[in-house]
Amino acid sequence: MQSNIFRYVLGGLIVLGLAFYAFSWQLREGSVAIRLRLGRAVDVVEAAGLHGKMPWPIDQIVVLDGRRRVLNTRHTEMLTRDKKNVILLSYVVWRISDPLRFYQSVGDVEAADSKIDGLVTNAKISVLGGYDLSALVSTKAEDLMTAQIEAAILSNVESNANDKYGVRIEEVGFERLSLPESNTRFVFDQMRAERKQYAARYRAEGEREAQSIRSSTMLEVAEIRAEASEKAARIRGEAEAEAARIYAAAHSVDPSFYRFTRSLDSMGKILNEKSHVVLRTDSPPFELLQEK
Repeated sequence: MQSNIFRYVLGGLIVLGLAFYAFSWQLREGSVAIRLRLGRAVDVVEAAGLHGKMPWPIDQIVVLDGRRRVLNTRHTEMLTRDKKNVILLSYVVWRISDPLRFYQSVGDVEAADSKIDGLVTNAKISVLGGYDLSALVSTKAEDLMTAQIEAAILSNVESNANDKYGVRIEEVGFERLSLPESNTRFVFDQMRAERKQYAARYRAEGEREAQSIRSSTMLEVAEIRAEASEKAARIRGEAEAEAARIYAAAHSVDPSFYRFTRSLDSMGKILNEKSHVVLRTDSPPFELLQEK
């Protein structure tokens, strides 16, 4: 009796489990789902949790990843306005904005990646045709327009992606720029020419600064020399005036002694220990050499 009851309970639980499995399903966080009834879409479910449904094959649940995805575009060679070939690799951040349209026009995320890649590649070809290579590669910050080009590509693709595929393009950015060998030489030559311009400008500025410093220094030296010459002339004048005053004072005190000392000074300047002169001794100042 007890074994029969146990079998009935177990069978009932199994039936309830199968019924629960057949009439319910669970949606994970970050996913969206489309419920198909007899092959036709009836509604879109975006809230995570447990939901009810009719058993298969009446209802079928298609679950899609609603999180942001990052797509790296393929290698594609394109032409700039100045006729230079570039290979511009970029990344695209996108997510599903209209699950029903996405399912009907694309089907799955792998197919969406391919279609988005095509949209972005066409947009890059169209947008880059309006810019020179220097907008992508330049040593002058004012010439670079990468942010402007990225914004133009995003504007070109976001409306088409949303209207056609139910996809929202949130960001388009440049990942790497590659150049064919013929263009690499051109870019290096351009960079060398720009660096030469910088060097010439810096040399000219340095020469102007050096000339200004030299001129300022020469003016300062001339002013110092003029001031020193003026000061020396003033000191010499004062000294000569003082000497004249002393001479005058000495002459007024004892004229004969003054003449005597001046004669000795003159002889000291004229004669030295190696001098040999033959002169008359009866004329000044050599009369001092005579014995008294």
